[in-house]
Amino acid sequence: MVGVVALLIALAAAASSVFLWQRGENVAREAARRLQQADERAMQLEIQVKQSQELVRELQGRSAVLESKFTEALGHQSQLEQMYKSIAQETFSVTLADVENAVAIASQQLVVSGNVRGALVAMQDADGRLKRINQPEALGLRRLITADIERLKAVPNVDVVSLALRLDSVAGGLNQLPMRSSLSPTKAAPSADAATGGEPAHSAFSFARLASTSRLGWQAFLAELSQLFRVSRVDAPDVVLLAPEQQYFVRENLRLTLFSARLALLARSEPLFRADLKRAIEWLEVYYDTRERSVVNATAALRQLQDTRIAAELPSLGDTLAAVRAARDARERN
Repeated sequence: MVGVVALLIALAAAASSVFLWQRGENVAREAARRLQQADERAMQLEIQVKQSQELVRELQGRSAVLESKFTEALGHQSQLEQMYKSIAQETFSVTLADVENAVAIASQQLVVSGNVRGALVAMQDADGRLKRINQPEALGLRRLITADIERLKAVPNVDVVSLALRLDSVAGGLNQLPMRSSLSPTKAAPSADAATGGEPAHSAFSFARLASTSRLGWQAFLAELSQLFRVSRVDAPDVVLLAPEQQYFVRENLRLTLFSARLALLARSEPLFRADLKRAIEWLEVYYDTRERSVVNATAALRQLQDTRIAAELPSLGDTLAAVRAARDARERN
């Protein structure tokens, strides 16, 4: 019995040992498999780490290149900003010079010829130049120029061209105006046939016809004398004694007087304009036949021009010109 029990115990121990060995083998194989998988994962991780390291190095290189380019771009941006500021300063300086020139031209137009329209165009051009550059420093100048533009627009407009054309019309018709020294003779007396009512020449002789014929002959004689002599009242006897050459010089002097009045008109010199027209009217009344309609019309036209006001109170642009010059000098000093 004891032997059987011992045998059974030995068999159980052997079975247990076999089971434990098999289990150990299974555990060892599983451990080996997992160790192999761990090694594979470690290799994969190592490969991934190497790839990551290479990617990091590549990114670092790219970052260095980008940083270098960024630094270079900042340098270029700084240079561009300096260039832009320099160009903007030069542009503003050039614009100020152009504005100063435009305001000077406008002032010259007002002072020399009183040309309000030309001055207004020059001031509007100056304002447009300042508006295009859009600089804060130009705001004060624009306010001054805008005020000058409004004052120029408020000046009454004088149609100098129309007045000059009317002067030219009178001057162009001087050659057709009759002068006192070339007065036309009176109309001849009617002929004998017209006076007798057209009676035939072969009518019968009578004392009445003889008296009528004698009277008509005397009238015809007087008519012939009237063609040679004319008696009229002349306040200036030397006027009717002008030779054709002297008549030419009278016309030319009168034309020069009207031309001088035209120049005074363009220069807006009202005293000189009125004085020239007064002298021209006096010449028309003295040397020309004032009974003729053409002379009367020419004199009336000159009197109407004489009463026309050609000068107006013009604004001064001195303050604006001084402000522009001061701004330009300050810009050049900076």
